Amino acid sequence: MMKKISLTGIALTGLLLLSACGTSSTSVSVSPSSAAKETVNTTQKPEDVAGEISFWSWSPEDNVWQQLIKAFNEKYPKIKVNYVRTPSADYEKKIQVAIQGGEIPDVMAFQNGPMIKNYSPILEPLAPLAEKSLGKDWEKKFKTTPLASSKKNGFRTIPTGVAVTPFLSYDVDLFKKVGAEPPKTYDELKQVVKKFEDAKLPGIVPRLGFAGGKSATVTDLFYTLVNQIAPGKLYDADAGKVKFTDPSFIQATNAFKQFYTDKLFQDGNLTTKYDPDLRDMYEQKRQLPMILVGAWIMNDVANKDGLKIGDRTFGLVPMPTIEGGKSSVLINGDVPLGISKDSKNKDAAWRFVEFMATGEYQTILSKALQFLPVKDGLSMDTSNLKTDIEKQSVDVILNAMTKDVGGIRFLDNATIEQALFVNLQKVATGASTPEQAMAEVQKASDTVKR
Repeated sequence: MMKKISLTGIALTGLLLLSACGTSSTSVSVSPSSAAKETVNTTQKPEDVAGEISFWSWSPEDNVWQQLIKAFNEKYPKIKVNYVRTPSADYEKKIQVAIQGGEIPDVMAFQNGPMIKNYSPILEPLAPLAEKSLGKDWEKKFKTTPLASSKKNGFRTIPTGVAVTPFLSYDVDLFKKVGAEPPKTYDELKQVVKKFEDAKLPGIVPRLGFAGGKSATVTDLFYTLVNQIAPGKLYDADAGKVKFTDPSFIQATNAFKQFYTDKLFQDGNLTTKYDPDLRDMYEQKRQLPMILVGAWIMNDVANKDGLKIGDRTFGLVPMPTIEGGKSSVLINGDVPLGISKDSKNKDAAWRFVEFMATGEYQTILSKALQFLPVKDGLSMDTSNLKTDIEKQSVDVILNAMTKDVGGIRFLDNATIEQALFVNLQKVATGASTPEQAMAEVQKASDTVKR
């Protein structure tokens, strides 16, 4: 159950970025309470472990949750899990308010990077629990790269999935109507938009859908452009080894600006979030022929009947490359889970986290396709996909993971990420030049203590 505690030293400390599903908002710095530690019994039989726990997250979707909780309760019949799902656009604010009010769920999802750093004082270290339960070599049960961010944060969280982004998802039937092929390059993308403009299809906005009001989506695009131009330089700049005023960043910012100069995105995109805004425009309202999105779109493709879009066919290709650029994607261990230090049911909470990260949920996840499984040896299962082109989309994702990973999706420094989001939006509106924007980002970088 959710524990209400007294927290001291709560203060607003800055701005964060939430994931993949995330958004930007104010974060909090907290001091852990002095509640006595509970010993977790990792040797107790599953059927004997009892307790009631609260779980907050933006994922899994409801259709996946029903499968998950059924499988979990078959193994742990005496553990009750109260799941509170909040859309990603609102999730971080909800957690922030709850912690400020002293109400912390037993298990909660976080975004890798700065968000976890801010909340780590209230989280239970999970490595000792994992070692007792899974053995000394427990890290080998996970894919290496997605686990790296959790390791960097002292395993205050453990990821439950792997996110890969960005890709271009497109409506196959609409593309056929206008005689368009999925674009491989930026110039081809411009030609596709022109085809849709000329076709004047009723109710269709002839643009590439973009969630420009979501900080992570904006930085996803920018980081990918940087990685297409100068692989590795982004992370050197985050570490303070390279200036954001370097010509590579100016070039990437100009490439970002070009999307707006050429009017490739839908009007109003700078206030558009992915969930529910862009997702509804693309799927339910059927207004857009294509969108920039992560591999998590495949969850909706696998659940078309449940979403009442079973008559649609969706394809997926890598994000088009700019001139001279190489195809590149970003990766991160997604929906990492943490356990409150003050949970009164840590044993039940750990069993739930373990089930999510290494148990049957990973098999469920492989079929649901919301994320790739983080458990080593598991991949994406195409059995719930109806068409060959949708099954080929999985090959596109797996191929990108194998050959085209440009780096981790989130930087280590929240100050820099927030400065990038704010100043890239200014570039999009014409309020700043690329040079001015990157100069401001560098000022933010100069304030970071490394």
